[in-house]
Amino acid sequence: MEALSNGSSETVRRRRGTVRGALKALRRRWLKRDWQQVPISIARLLLRPFPDSVYLRLGYRAYFGVWPDYRNPQTFNEHVQEYMLRCRDPLLRIPADKVESRSYIAQQVGTDVLVPLLGVWDRPEDVPLANLPRPFVLKPTAASGLVLIVRPDDRVDEDEVRAVMRRWVKRDYSRLHREWCYEGLPRRLMAEMLVTDSAGGLPPDYKAYVIGGKVRFLQVDRGRFAKHTRNVYDPNWEPLPARWTLEKHPPDPRPECLDRMVQIAETLAKPFEFLRVDYYLVDGKLYIGELTNYPGAGFEKFIPAAYSLHIGSFWNTAGVRER
Repeated sequence: MEALSNGSSETVRRRRGTVRGALKALRRRWLKRDWQQVPISIARLLLRPFPDSVYLRLGYRAYFGVWPDYRNPQTFNEHVQEYMLRCRDPLLRIPADKVESRSYIAQQVGTDVLVPLLGVWDRPEDVPLANLPRPFVLKPTAASGLVLIVRPDDRVDEDEVRAVMRRWVKRDYSRLHREWCYEGLPRRLMAEMLVTDSAGGLPPDYKAYVIGGKVRFLQVDRGRFAKHTRNVYDPNWEPLPARWTLEKHPPDPRPECLDRMVQIAETLAKPFEFLRVDYYLVDGKLYIGELTNYPGAGFEKFIPAAYSLHIGSFWNTAGVRER
């Protein structure tokens, strides 16, 4: 069983409900902790009392090495965070709620692109872990980057899994990076069928970035549980002369359904100033994974940094800030 929490993974196995088993589980999680995240966790704790704008400004300065200009945003990252601070359109709650976003997707583009849903529950105790058809994925409905993958041969410690789900529903994700769209959403749990390729592996992630109603660039992520890499392309599938936070992998073949990916993304993004639409493509079948309002909460990095100005210019020229 694989657990993904903002890019880090661990393995969970079935244990007897004993104190020794609980201590072993605690020790394993401690040893597998991503210690590179500790300074970030400490910074979040220290900055928790500050207003959203101060929190984001200080985070931006620490990550990018310069101060942001939210009054006159120029880079893509400045635009994303200015959007986080400014826009309070209730529509933003639709992409933030994974259950509501499924309904929105079905209404706008049909149900054939939805990953099969196995259930939605209010409490961890209600999730029928032993009876869910495998392979499946567990997720919180009001968060991002948190999943548990259960494959057919996995041995599962249900107590440990429910403990993870309890942590999920206790967390107010709106406070983690001051992402307003999550504020006040019901914190539920959901399970979907695990989408895999013909070899049983996880397919690459395709993500389309829509600014001002048009797809401006796409990314392809591979190896989220191993060596995570990323390529970025323009809407014609020409590689961009930049990296997007991660190292690149060999060029990806142009998807046969690229035109449909672009059309669906632009249809879903019509009422929004900005939207990212995430896809899986398996044996020619297109699925939508989720919708995203604030990718990385604005903490993704173009390399070279000047390319963020180029992408940010689409936000300006589209005139979306006047909506």
